[in-house]
This record gives sequence, structure tokens and C-alpha cells, in this order.
Amino acid sequence: MTKILIIEDDPMVAVLNQSFVEQLPDMIVVKNVRSADEAKKVLAEETIDLILLDVFLPGETGIEFLTELRMEKSTAAVILITAADDVKTVKEAIRYGAIDYLIKPFTFERFKLAIEKYRKLTFATEEGDRTNQRAIDRYMNHGEAQEKLSQAEDKELPKGLSKLTLKKVSEGLQALEEPFSTKDLATKISLSRISTKKYLQFLVDSQALKETMIYLEVGRPLTKYETQADFTERIEEYL
Repeated sequence: MTKILIIEDDPMVAVLNQSFVEQLPDMIVVKNVRSADEAKKVLAEETIDLILLDVFLPGETGIEFLTELRMEKSTAAVILITAADDVKTVKEAIRYGAIDYLIKPFTFERFKLAIEKYRKLTFATEEGDRTNQRAIDRYMNHGEAQEKLSQAEDKELPKGLSKLTLKKVSEGLQALEEPFSTKDLATKISLSRISTKKYLQFLVDSQALKETMIYLEVGRPLTKYETQADFTERIEEYL
């Protein structure tokens, strides 16, 4: 559950922002306050995941508040929701780590895009020591690049192949020493050589695997496989 703090001095806008949040799953507004001072009291008592922040606040401005958050190394993500449309304010918001910037008035659809951006950031930086390029691209990419990524996520497997078996193949070959043969993988995952060969050929065609022919003194040449550097990313497009 994402815990949200709304900082907005206009009561009507504050209610609207909260109503938008309440229409989305796994989101809860912990507090809806009117000033930076009130917000600091909440942050002292609660762990907040996401802050919806106005710029024009009584006393301390939203940008000043955002600057303090970053100086204190707060991990809360911040989305600016404001009437401030001057370039200087936008640049400052970006400089101090705002993940999105909504200029009032805005639609619910645009608000959802901002929340989706937060979700992508969370996915890319969730607990663990490492992330991957695909997760980062989901957060960083926009426009045409994001559209291409979405299309990649919708890729279908060729007829006769299944995602479940492909996952099994992927896990099996990553556990093998490279280069490996069809027999090596088939034995590892308890799959027939014919079926294993189909999946290996698919992975070669998808440029996830590199295929090498080893010529022997006697008999047919032996085919060996090695994973490409972006193997994981290419496999995930189909899983």
C-alpha cells in the first residue's frame, strides 16, 4: 500500500487531489495538509511513500520544502501539483528530484500517468541490491521509446511454444556452464531434445543466444550455445 501525503493550501483542490487518489488501487492518503509546517509534523510521525506537493504555500514554499527534504535525504517521492508554470520553478523542481510536474488544471488521466510513473520508479528501485535495464527504461522512457517498449512487452511466442516452458528453458540454461549443447539443456530440464531444440532455435532467432558450430574429426558437427549480454531482457519480452 502506497502511503500518500497531500500538501495543498486550496481546500477545494486538496479534496480533488484526494478524490483522484482514492480512485486508484493500493493508494491511501495518510494526511491532507495546508502548509509545509503541518507536513513536517506528519513526516515526523509517519513513513510516507509519495508526496503530492503544491508550490504556492503559506510561509515556506513547496520548492523550499522539497529542497529541505532532499537535504535530509528523505526517500519519499514527490509529484508537484501546482499553478506555477514558470520555467524557473519547473527547473528547480526537477533539480531537487520531483518525479513529475502537473500544472493546474489537469485531468484525472494525466494524474494517473503521474502515479504510473511513480509505480515504475518503485518497480525499478524496489528492495534488493540490483535492478535491470528494462525496469529502469520503464521509468525513464517516454513517448516513442515508451511505446516501443510497450509493444515489446506484448510480444507473442510462435505457435507451438509456451511461456511456461520458455521460463523453464531460460532457468535451465542459465544454470549451465557455457557453451552448452541441446543435450546438456534437455538433460538439465527433463525435456525432449526435439522440444528443447525448438526453444533454442527460437532464442537464437530472437538474438538471445549465440549459436556456434563445432566441427569434429568424425561425425556431424556439434552445435553449442551461449547467452548474449542482453539475454534476460530479450526473454522477459515474452514472459
